[in-house]
Amino acid sequence: MKELPELIIAIQKGRVLDKFLDLIKETRFQLKKNPKKTRKILIDTNTPNIKVLVVRGWDIPTYVSSGIAHLGIVGKDIIMEKESEEFIELEDLSICKCRLSLAAKSLNFNRKSKLKVATKYPNIAKTFLEEKGLQSDIIYLHGSQEIAPEMGLSDVIIDLVDSGKTLKENGLKEIEVVRDISTRLIANIASLKTKKNLIEDFMSSFN
Repeated sequence: MKELPELIIAIQKGRVLDKFLDLIKETRFQLKKNPKKTRKILIDTNTPNIKVLVVRGWDIPTYVSSGIAHLGIVGKDIIMEKESEEFIELEDLSICKCRLSLAAKSLNFNRKSKLKVATKYPNIAKTFLEEKGLQSDIIYLHGSQEIAPEMGLSDVIIDLVDSGKTLKENGLKEIEVVRDISTRLIANIASLKTKKNLIEDFMSSFN
């Protein structure tokens, strides 16, 4: 029977993965293969029985909540949107910083009694707008939210913003920051007890 890994760390693909690999460089958690040069999703590290699972950020809370992965490296935006799932946030890794913002074509965006909001963060958007006393009609778009106001699909968008260049090029203004975002370390609640020493070892490797 194949021995199961002692520790599985799920890491968000893309910029988060690139930045985090720099943090664990030359540690015993460093990956044996470059994720960009292999089709493998579960990748060996320098330590036997410790593996890294490279997946979409939106899937990481599910992998961690289910216990398939013991730890997860993922953006705060996803954590906020998926907060109902069973995991705990351990640390702000202070990488891949950006912000989740409300943007519109003009400052007069809230003249309507009910705002049409294009976003891939329906839960965050609804809560944020309710706290502002604004009624909303959430339009779920997984990508290209910036074009929605121009095409008449929405009045505003709520999306991640880094430099703001994409908003500007699509005729949008950043109206308000909903939340500052960075990459976080999350853990399966049960694993905090059963994998305590390994998790502490992992955290100390990049602190």
